[in-house]
Amino acid sequence: MNNYNDMFLFSKVVEYNGITGAAHALGMARSKISRRISELEASLDARLIQRTTRHFAVTDLGKEFNKHCLNMIHEADAAFDKVAQARDKPAGLVRMSCPAMLAQYVIGPLLPLFMREYPEICIAIETANREVSIEENFDISFRIRQMPYEDSSLIVRSLGIFQPLLVASPELLDRRGRPTTLDELTKMPIISYSTPQGPHVWTLVSPEKTEIQVRHQPTLIVDDFVVIRQAALQGSGVTLLPLSLCLDDIRSGALEIVLPEYRAPVAELLAVFPSRHGIVPAVRSILDFLAQHCAGDVERGQITQHLGRGRREHVRFWVSRQSIEELVSTSFARHRPALAPVQSKSG
Repeated sequence: MNNYNDMFLFSKVVEYNGITGAAHALGMARSKISRRISELEASLDARLIQRTTRHFAVTDLGKEFNKHCLNMIHEADAAFDKVAQARDKPAGLVRMSCPAMLAQYVIGPLLPLFMREYPEICIAIETANREVSIEENFDISFRIRQMPYEDSSLIVRSLGIFQPLLVASPELLDRRGRPTTLDELTKMPIISYSTPQGPHVWTLVSPEKTEIQVRHQPTLIVDDFVVIRQAALQGSGVTLLPLSLCLDDIRSGALEIVLPEYRAPVAELLAVFPSRHGIVPAVRSILDFLAQHCAGDVERGQITQHLGRGRREHVRFWVSRQSIEELVSTSFARHRPALAPVQSKSG
């Protein structure tokens, strides 16, 4: 049986112009390499090199043999590279859990572009408005949490900062009046993102940057922002919605901002995954792509931290440095609607 390791050693002896040079380069004993070359020549029944204590030369047959040795090494390297590329190439199934609102308005619209760039990746999304445990065999779970998020047991990556704001339909406000105080606000029909058990409390920030707990009695309780938006558009009540979710509705006049001087603390879109170590290329590719393409409502450099007061003085929360009006104006400029094509006049 041919010993291909000896062919590799022979090529190194030729490359370094002698056994001594090859021994130094490979970190092997000179006597071991000399014995292996002798065994190779014996198995071939041919002289490949001429060597004495003062002289080293490769025979003509040795030069021809070395060409084949180098080809063999090149093909072996190519084989290892091929396997490494296959291992590192993003491919395979990625299972993700995502709230319905994020799937429809944030993550979902980006997936066709991602899949065009990575056609070997298959994505399976489960829309779930409950908090999914990462132990449920999901590669990535998406969550929105009020900043700061301090669960050190999870590995997370930020995908954007979002600003919730109070909105309602103009039809409702024309019918019930536009509230000018928080007390008037709580007397309005309210749509709450919560459970029937509550508590039904909005955390808002006053113009003086103090935290306010606004208790209310909702007339509609839903755990899905997509349904909440539809209900608000139909005039069912005032609600808190992320700016990105209702930006087009505000632009078109279908929704109106209520009490813009009050805003909720900003929230962060997080991708949660099991570990930073050993993360497969397909999962890493999705995380990198979403981090690059997800556009939040607020730039990280435009938020500032505040502390609660009284019994909540230990509570930290983050708010935008910009007013609601400035945020909306900036978002309008960043997300301009597509212009309708200009039709040429005929004859």
